[in-house]
Amino acid sequence: MTMWLMLHGNGVLNRSRVVQYPKPTRSPCRPRKPTPVDRLRHALGFMTGTSIDGIDAALIEISGHGTAMSVRLIRQVHEPMTELAEPLKAFARGGRLTAVEIAALARRLGEHHAHVFATHFADESIDFAVVHGQTVCHAPPDSLQLMNPWPLTAVAECPVIHDLRGADLAMGGQGAPITPIADAILYRDHRDPGSSLAIVNLGGFINTTLLPAMDPGADILEQVSGFDCCPCNHLLDAASLETLDRPFDRDGEVAASGVPDTATASAFGRKIAGLFQDRRSGGDGDEHRTEAVAIASAAKSPADGLATICQAIGIALAECLATAGRRLDATPPSRLILAGGGVLNACLVEAIRSNSPASIDVRISDEFGLPAQARECVAMATLGALACDGIPITATSVTGRRTGPTSCPSITAGRLSS
Repeated sequence: MTMWLMLHGNGVLNRSRVVQYPKPTRSPCRPRKPTPVDRLRHALGFMTGTSIDGIDAALIEISGHGTAMSVRLIRQVHEPMTELAEPLKAFARGGRLTAVEIAALARRLGEHHAHVFATHFADESIDFAVVHGQTVCHAPPDSLQLMNPWPLTAVAECPVIHDLRGADLAMGGQGAPITPIADAILYRDHRDPGSSLAIVNLGGFINTTLLPAMDPGADILEQVSGFDCCPCNHLLDAASLETLDRPFDRDGEVAASGVPDTATASAFGRKIAGLFQDRRSGGDGDEHRTEAVAIASAAKSPADGLATICQAIGIALAECLATAGRRLDATPPSRLILAGGGVLNACLVEAIRSNSPASIDVRISDEFGLPAQARECVAMATLGALACDGIPITATSVTGRRTGPTSCPSITAGRLSS
């Protein structure tokens, strides 16, 4: 069929270019004809986190299909969000926009993704791209990852997979956490024999994937579990902005020089550890920025305030893992692998280590060949590959969605390689 594209510029429909796409012959949610086992696929994953500081993109090589696939990171880049950061933050925090302004913001974000592609990946052969979009609201059953994928489609000239959470939400799920099945593929070989493994993402919120001890006969979709734990960078960034007049405490240097208030950290840690029960995911209103600012402002120094919040997060994570273990009747993990932007905060990482049982080995994802900053965009690309293979990208045991048709994201018009 013929499809007119909205191109770069002032947002007016530009009819000077026509792109011909073949008429789809099947639903993209259904399994496609498998490609030969030795046929490598290349996918580009994009992620913009709740800090809204930039776009992370990763090119991966995929061998095999379905949950048996293997993934290798080829290259990862980070591109600052520049002038888009402030309007996106304002919108995500309740700012009011007109319909035209929302459409323009989505288009500009799509164009920025296209810029990242053109700048860093234009010479690569890519089968498909996967974009998460910018979460501007998450209040299940409603969630919005702002993104116009068409500018990227036009520049990359490949299918773009997007709206990764919508199908799960429509099937009664929380739409989050979204990465556990990808984590199972990316980290399954890093479990100690007979032991479970936790992958902990230190983002705006902490979310955790639990992989049980290896069972060669079990399917990944049945093995994996995951859950949101507590706010994390939302707390630290709000406190840093208030007390240091900086958007974040770089490398946790200020926090590392402070002394935590143990009573305050314990009380606040227990409070935020109990936020997400019964599979509820973190979203609007769960950030607790105001309370973090109050704690930091009441401390003897900004350093003490930030150190107290780091300690509270470490306490909350330990409590969440213990609670999840009891709920799932799972053996405690022998290893925590930390990923996400929070790993750059040395004080936060030390707080997590000091509050974890001595039997748990706390490590950074980089030590296992996947940079902590690349994990989410690599996970997005992996989820896109699963969707192309007709595999659900979310698990009932994680999001609480109903069983039924494959929870498939949207795919911009175009033909996937076969």
